[in-house]
Amino acid sequence: MLKLLLTHEILNLLKSRRVYLTAILFLLLFVSVFIVRLIDFQNQVNHYIADVSDANELHTIIRNYSYINPHAIQQPIIFSIYNQGYKTPRVVSIRFYDAIIHSTSLNEDVNPYYLENKQLDITFLITFFMSLFILLISYDSINREKQLGTLRLLMTFSLKRQSFILKKVLGIFLFVVITFTIPYLLSLITLTIIYSNLLSINFFLSAFFYWFMVLLFIFFFSLLGIFISTCTINPNRSLVYSLLVWAMLSIILPNCWYSIISPKLFNDDITMLTNNVADKRAQAIQIASLDIPEEANRNQAWFYFQSSGGIYNRTAFGFTEANNLECNFQKHIYEKYYPANREIERAYDDLVRKIIHTESVRNWLFFFNPIVLFENISMKLTGNSRENHHRFLHDARAIRDELVSIGANEGWLLDSRWFRVYPEEYDLDYVDITMPKYDWDEGKIWTHVRDIQQNAPIYTIDLPAFKPYSQPVYTFGEIFNNILSLLLLFVVGILILWVLVWWKFMKYDMR
Repeated sequence: MLKLLLTHEILNLLKSRRVYLTAILFLLLFVSVFIVRLIDFQNQVNHYIADVSDANELHTIIRNYSYINPHAIQQPIIFSIYNQGYKTPRVVSIRFYDAIIHSTSLNEDVNPYYLENKQLDITFLITFFMSLFILLISYDSINREKQLGTLRLLMTFSLKRQSFILKKVLGIFLFVVITFTIPYLLSLITLTIIYSNLLSINFFLSAFFYWFMVLLFIFFFSLLGIFISTCTINPNRSLVYSLLVWAMLSIILPNCWYSIISPKLFNDDITMLTNNVADKRAQAIQIASLDIPEEANRNQAWFYFQSSGGIYNRTAFGFTEANNLECNFQKHIYEKYYPANREIERAYDDLVRKIIHTESVRNWLFFFNPIVLFENISMKLTGNSRENHHRFLHDARAIRDELVSIGANEGWLLDSRWFRVYPEEYDLDYVDITMPKYDWDEGKIWTHVRDIQQNAPIYTIDLPAFKPYSQPVYTFGEIFNNILSLLLLFVVGILILWVLVWWKFMKYDMR
């Protein structure tokens, strides 16, 4: 009996021109967004390949230890096609001492369509368009039949109210599920064919669970549309109510959170933590540029010196005294500047934890809003959350700390090998004070140094065996634990709405 009722309900939906055109429009939007996202993902893959190639090439031109500059390069996440998530560059340049609090781009061009607050992906299509699509086909599912008289006629037969409302809910639900599942499966098949070497069992588990979350989303809005239909007699009025509810859930509440609620609750704390990061950075700059002891002041000696990149990529060639000053400066940086940058990272971590806390409060505050819950669940499910990016930065820091530890233990980080280009015997131990002053003024001493430089062999180094960055493998169990609390909120919301629909229809006036 139920199967017959469901078949009848789906056929009735297909006969409706409004429903038919809405479904066609959604399919066209899905295909368009998927193609755009697929092209963008391929661009990300190309940039990743170029980044890895550039990083490997840098290791071939290392002239001293200060040139050692490994990179942590995060591979593009294929599920970003469905959920862009927290959009950030995916390259960290690992310096010996610098604070690692953000990532950068090497070869990637910034695409304005995929910035953090301008997302165009399948998740946005579901939360913004599919929610409206479901409400447009369900807002008059009950009161329209009452207005036409078919509801009263059906109740004269041996059809229970429970069976009728179940038919309505499941009919709309199955119709929308089929509308979504067909293009979704085709998109997964396309990705499997094109990127088979990038896929793993975790991808397919995440793909299945993403589909399951979409089913819950569809079920919620199917119930919501039917509930609105039972609350009014006039279908036109229920249409207005449906549009108002949709605007409230998808536009008004999210904007109120970012423009009103969140600033009032958290702006002072976030501003204080942001200022703390800025203060720590200013202190680190002070240490590296101004608070330099006399024995580390490189301006106290004559030497031939080339520099690029601040305290990095330095080559000093000249007098022994200059080399000693360079070594003392390096020790000052290691003992003072490095710990100061660790303080910057701790301050930044406090800021990130606060921001993540605000998002958690938003989830619990808007527990009734499936759009907020689905967006956050899909972001965590696809590995594109702020927490994932923060873990990426921590992995890069671990490489940096290991490299500093190796350099300190092996000694080269705190002696002239840090900046040496030529063997030690080619250093100048003294300055000929009998050389006429005009020779200094005309730069003949520097010509003499350059002549020696041209004949000196290049100093060779053995690269330290530090651990390179490796792509983290997130198990499905880890991902599921991250979304379990939000999933429970989602299910509880659906159960509450189902009870309301059931209760409302049991009291519905059929006349």
